[in-house]
Amino acid sequence: MKKIISLIKACMTSDMSLFKIKNNNQSKRSRVLLPIFLFIMVFFSIWSYANMIIEPLTKIHLEYVLLSIFVLFTFILTLVEGIYKSSNLLFNCKDDNLLLSLPIKRRTVLFIRVFKFYVFELIYNTMFMAPAMITYIRYVKVTPSYYPVSIIMLLLLPIIPIVLSIIIGMLLSATSTKFKYKNIAQIILTTIILLFVFYISFNLENVVKDLALKATSINDLITRLYYPAGAYVKMITNFDILDLLLFIIINISLFALSIYLLGNTYFKVNSCAKAVKTNHNHHNNYKIKTNKVIPSLIKKEFTKFISSPVFVTNAGFGLVLFVLGCIILPIKFESLTTAIATIEPSVSIETIKSNIPVILFGLICTSSLLSSITSSMISLEYKSFNILKSLPVKPYTIILSKIYTAVIIMLPFILIGDIITFINFKFTFIQIVLIIISSIIIPLVAETLGIIINIKYPKMDAENDTQVVKQSMSSMVAVMLGMLLTFITIYSLAICLNNNMNIDLIILLGLIVYTLIYIILLIYLNNKSIKEFNLINC
Repeated sequence: MKKIISLIKACMTSDMSLFKIKNNNQSKRSRVLLPIFLFIMVFFSIWSYANMIIEPLTKIHLEYVLLSIFVLFTFILTLVEGIYKSSNLLFNCKDDNLLLSLPIKRRTVLFIRVFKFYVFELIYNTMFMAPAMITYIRYVKVTPSYYPVSIIMLLLLPIIPIVLSIIIGMLLSATSTKFKYKNIAQIILTTIILLFVFYISFNLENVVKDLALKATSINDLITRLYYPAGAYVKMITNFDILDLLLFIIINISLFALSIYLLGNTYFKVNSCAKAVKTNHNHHNNYKIKTNKVIPSLIKKEFTKFISSPVFVTNAGFGLVLFVLGCIILPIKFESLTTAIATIEPSVSIETIKSNIPVILFGLICTSSLLSSITSSMISLEYKSFNILKSLPVKPYTIILSKIYTAVIIMLPFILIGDIITFINFKFTFIQIVLIIISSIIIPLVAETLGIIINIKYPKMDAENDTQVVKQSMSSMVAVMLGMLLTFITIYSLAICLNNNMNIDLIILLGLIVYTLIYIILLIYLNNKSIKEFNLINC
């Protein structure tokens, strides 16, 4: 038992970067307090949503539906998060050879790793499930059995999604080595979930109304589909110790059985994945191709971008929203104009239609400036940056290749949104030309600014892409400056419209301003940023 406890402690310590935010410039206190602060922020956000959902349910005395909904919601989030985290916590472990050389059973090693996985998901579950449990107490006079039942539910709730995510993660790990872009499915799934959350957030009032009307049928569906949801609702509304014991036995038995059955297969999958990766790399050493410098560097940057799901999701989500906004704008145009007319009766539908080119220009600025891809590109090189610098290529060429890659990634999304808007609204030929030129210049400004910021604030000690994309100074500064430029642009456009300036002239002036900004950024990049680039070391 002491050996297992020691191994668990060592295993948890070795991967604590997954559980905390790391920054060498932070004190020990801030490293602990910042994750706690973020946890509390998410906790209270979920708590406010839970209060909004339960209020209409209290009117029809179906408060328990809140808990069944949150059990299913937590299951889905844990499953998706589990599939994503299993690749780091279970299937890309570098200590396989060390652990297997020790006098420890294979299933013990697997148990330790799954236990670490369980701890992570327990923290994750608590952040979403505990607010709903607390909210329920506020609105319902609970029996004493509610508290032990809820604690046991919280402890056992991660087991089923963990088992499923391990199985799915194992299948993906076993098959993904045959595919070049194995992260595409994960990127698509993450984007869909983010869009779903975004939709729910903006339509929460309507969702809550529909929920109140269909609460009984929704609860019946959830409790039939997912056993823990039905068991929990039954235990808090009509407690029976046999139901609780059965729930505990089923979950623990499932966990133990999964560890037993996966004991041998798990290590075979890990070994095969590493063998295929080694053979693949060895085979590629004999493929030597000669290409032009810029295209080769762009190809390298694009491959790096695609291979990092967190990078793709973070950078691409704003672009996806831009396209969706251009699709929704003509569909919801009447309701939007009605809402604007209610606020400002002097504004007519024709006036809004005539201002669509300026609105589109503002959307292009917003999506471009808030989707800075290059603000992470230097930092993502981290350990291989010195190799990049040693290439017989000018630093300016390397930097330009990163800017061009980012613009090439952004352009299809922006142009698709432009075309959709052109089709649905009347644009003159001059307006179309100005908007298309703006769709090229503004991303160039955003990405040139992003690379300058990343050169100024590089993070070369990162352990993974998440630390670079989500937790670096350059990403934060790029977002803040993007928000500031967006605010200035939108405010300036609003002033021009209020002064009844010509639509074409407004867009032309905006384009001239951004062109001048781009020229200034290029001059700064070619002079000061190149020197700073040469001073960066891993």
